[in-house]
Amino acid sequence: MRFTIKHHTRYAYNVPAILSPHDLRFYPRDDGCQRLLQHSLTVSPTPVGQTELIDAEGNRVLRVWFDQPADELAVTVEMVVETHRPNPYEFILEPQALSLPLDYGSEAALLSPYLARVGADPDVDAVAARLAAEAGDEPLRFLHLLNDFLYTGFQHQRRETGAPLPPGETLRRRHGPCRDMALLFMDCCRAQGIAARFASGYRHAQMPQEQHDLHAWPEVYLPGAGWRGFDPGHGEFIAGTHVTVASSATPAMTMPISGFYSGAGVSATLEYQLNVTSS
Repeated sequence: MRFTIKHHTRYAYNVPAILSPHDLRFYPRDDGCQRLLQHSLTVSPTPVGQTELIDAEGNRVLRVWFDQPADELAVTVEMVVETHRPNPYEFILEPQALSLPLDYGSEAALLSPYLARVGADPDVDAVAARLAAEAGDEPLRFLHLLNDFLYTGFQHQRRETGAPLPPGETLRRRHGPCRDMALLFMDCCRAQGIAARFASGYRHAQMPQEQHDLHAWPEVYLPGAGWRGFDPGHGEFIAGTHVTVASSATPAMTMPISGFYSGAGVSATLEYQLNVTSS
């Protein structure tokens, strides 16, 4: 599947603001699953300096910095990306990936950030245990049951700003945006010993009039399959339908724009435009 993506984000300040260095995550992965064919990115105001870097989790980041107060920070990116995974089941699981909890062996130390839980919630533990029992402790069956549980049992709604809610709170609310669902999915997986991380990027629109938003979903690590994505907001085991830009053990490290502004009496408003076409 080939994606053409145009994404414009603009922060407007009521008075000129002092901008810290900002990290921009608008470069999709370029690997065996997807290829970046074209890419252009512009920033306003023009940075006085910039550098490209690879962060600790392998995401490509552009860091920019400024020397003058600004009345806006605008980022416009245009890209063409081709995905190359039509079948999500093209793998053979290793024997240690056939029963919960997974045995990661020599990879366990590398995956420890993706297994760590902060403030484990007993309600989340109970749901994860129930689904694992229903799955007969089969990891793939558990993942599909969890994906279906979140897809069919929750109301999926937009919330334009704010960090994801704690998993237990989302579970009890039974509604939330994609980032809340992704974090709840991740925590259920970690409760059952499956390494999970937060992914951010773009999804193809099934209908021409469908509204486009930056999307979030969970990925899990399965020995023999590597990192594989699920989309509880759409009930999908992800193949070539999503373009991944960044992934991390924590959602904050996938933000497309990270930085802060300062100055007396400064406030900001956000506007964005996103268009995704696929064929």
